[in-house]
Amino acid sequence: MGKVARIQGDLDDVEALLEIINVLKDVSTNRFFVFAQQKNDFAKFLEVFLLFFNLLESAETDCPLVRNNNPGSDLVVITSEASFMSQLNSKVCSAAAKEFEKHQEAKIICVGWRGADRCKQLGLKIERIYRDIEQQGRYEVSLKIRDYLIDRIMSGASGKAIVIYIWAKNFNILKPRVVALLPAVELLSSEDDEEGGGEKKGGESHSVGQGFISESSIDGIMKVLADVWVSCRLFEIISDTRIAEAAAQAQQLEQSMEGLSKEKQGLALSLKKAVRGDMNKAMAEVFSSQKVIRQRRR
Repeated sequence: MGKVARIQGDLDDVEALLEIINVLKDVSTNRFFVFAQQKNDFAKFLEVFLLFFNLLESAETDCPLVRNNNPGSDLVVITSEASFMSQLNSKVCSAAAKEFEKHQEAKIICVGWRGADRCKQLGLKIERIYRDIEQQGRYEVSLKIRDYLIDRIMSGASGKAIVIYIWAKNFNILKPRVVALLPAVELLSSEDDEEGGGEKKGGESHSVGQGFISESSIDGIMKVLADVWVSCRLFEIISDTRIAEAAAQAQQLEQSMEGLSKEKQGLALSLKKAVRGDMNKAMAEVFSSQKVIRQRRR
């Protein structure tokens, strides 16, 4: 019974692992939907914020955070520091390398040390690295990146900021995404309204903007609004990475369950054969012993 006991022990171990992995997969799946709902709630704030921004769409401003002709660029590569995200991190870094080909003089800022290592392997020079995202806090890291990007644009060292990160389109589709963060020209919808023939909602906000009274300079107001906007967008993007992490972890656990399920089937079949083999062997021994006894009696 040694072989049967060994196979039975392996089968019990696989069944226990399947139960544990199934629980972990359910936890990751729930985290994905919880984080996605939190993002939806946060998106409502951004919608209201954009409505306030539209009050100023008719105003002339030279704030470099909103309009500038500086050709300099900053590429912000946001990656995960989780070990199971290595494949997705590689996709993000590859997308960053393609984007760098369009902006050869760009400075690369990397969020996450694993992504920074991968970018270096691709031959990209890293200007700055933000590490230990979970320990520092995503919001705190967002503020640090915001301060760095805004300081560079306001000083004239750069003219735009582009973010590359992993985006969860849904639970099953995870892919790199490139977003133009600064200058925040999309916040002033007047250009879009002109192209669309004035049929968009921006036409309504334009009429409101004509009656807007400000006691501060428009450039100063724009800087404050753009500052808040960048903080919110960066926090949202870094939070998107957390959503992608939950989805990726659930997918990998699902793959592990599939592999263990196949192994369980194989062990169950082996156990059945081993039990049958032991039974045949035992029966053969019984018949042999009975035959020997009969021969002795004769």
